[in-house]
Amino acid sequence: MSRLFVGAAGLVILCSGAPQSVAQENYTVHGMSREALEDHIDAELGERQFDTMPRWHGSVCVDIHGIQDQFASTVFDHLQSVGKSLGLQVSRNCRDPRLFVFFTDQSDALAAKIEQLNPTLFVGLDTSDVFHENKVAATPDEIREFLRPRAVRWLTSSAMRIADDAPPIVMPGSVGNIYATQGYASFLSNEQTRRDTQIVLIIVDINRLNNEPWGMLNELLSVVAFAGPHLRTGYDGASVLRFTEPLVLQGPTGPMTPYDKSLLSALYALPEGYSRSDAVDWMADNFPAASRSR
Repeated sequence: MSRLFVGAAGLVILCSGAPQSVAQENYTVHGMSREALEDHIDAELGERQFDTMPRWHGSVCVDIHGIQDQFASTVFDHLQSVGKSLGLQVSRNCRDPRLFVFFTDQSDALAAKIEQLNPTLFVGLDTSDVFHENKVAATPDEIREFLRPRAVRWLTSSAMRIADDAPPIVMPGSVGNIYATQGYASFLSNEQTRRDTQIVLIIVDINRLNNEPWGMLNELLSVVAFAGPHLRTGYDGASVLRFTEPLVLQGPTGPMTPYDKSLLSALYALPEGYSRSDAVDWMADNFPAASRSR
């Protein structure tokens, strides 16, 4: 794991300038139905392989590469502020980094190198030897989206946990081991299982940012870092994530939208032990009406 990021960091080219500051975008308001809201939450956050809604729990250690420290500090400060508002402890220069942000002008080569060294793209990876769970291959769509040239791309991994951090229950099945999943109480431990985000790796191509101020870029990175959305196309039009779909991120993207803020607040207020479908329903119930507009 550590060897991968040492090698990947060697591909990152330092950049020295900050994007220009320009005016904020205006939004046109359109209503969003409850059904459409549920569809977008499920498509953006739902973990189909494990029927869960992964998120960070507790502390998050950040590692930023490729920009001068004064700019890296602004990125970290914003991540720390947003993380704190969600009840997370976000730190830097710590022992066990889990949230990696790479700034580079060689993003395609870096993504290809990561996929070459780890074809699973960390799907299902648990960084602890005790909980090791790297058992699921990345889908062709996940690999294709990660390798597709774009200004901002990312990958995420999550792993099983229960309240006291005991290993997940493993039961042999006809097609391999079956792992207890979030959504019901373990009959052995009587504990609700949960799915913890283990790694978020974000790659920003500095040559594909056009007129994007640092403050707005930091808002976008915060949505990616803490929501851990699937890398895809077809994001809700009310979210800043829509700007990550083209080859170039055309700024100014604007700040985090009401939709983005509600997505994060609902995700981190979600009670433990919910299956994906129940979690989507709960989150939709806790979206203010004003967040269903763009």
